[in-house]
Amino acid sequence: MSRSDFLTALRQHKFIHALFPHDDALNDPVDAFARALTLTGGIWDDTFLHSPATGSATLSAYLRAKYPAGSVFCSATPQVNGDRILHAETLASSLKEVDVGVVRARFGVSETGAVFLSEDHLCVNELSTHARHLVVLLDTRNILDHLHQAHKQNRYFNARYTLLIAGPASLADSENALISGAKGVESLRVVGM
Repeated sequence: MSRSDFLTALRQHKFIHALFPHDDALNDPVDAFARALTLTGGIWDDTFLHSPATGSATLSAYLRAKYPAGSVFCSATPQVNGDRILHAETLASSLKEVDVGVVRARFGVSETGAVFLSEDHLCVNELSTHARHLVVLLDTRNILDHLHQAHKQNRYFNARYTLLIAGPASLADSENALISGAKGVESLRVVGM
């Protein structure tokens, strides 16, 4: 829904319809997700999805080719081999040297291009902010159309730590200088699976 449509609906007192659109499925939720993610500065990567090769060794090699040689990988998913062992007792301070953090998202939201992460997915919550680059593996069958559908997923929001992230962390000052990675990851790459 565009800003203009939203304001028009408010002016016509159609609050409920404007705030909570119908659950009509989008024509292509994956395409809508990719557009929204790109608008927030994230990178949609479906190359591996359309690749005939599969397997964790192939996925690890594919991701390592996307980043400079010698990058330190830390993976919270068994699908990608990391250089650092990650477990619940890992100290957050040890993640400051991590170049690429790899996690698996529970679901994504087409409307915003956001992915859902929780303590179960991150293993160590600070991985989502301490790594220079964050790679999120997302099953394209788990992409919801609208944000209000995501909030109906109560069983996922019962965790102690949850995060809906869309794009890299950015900071802009009053002179309109945009700095990516100022308070978190420099880049967010979502890999469709």
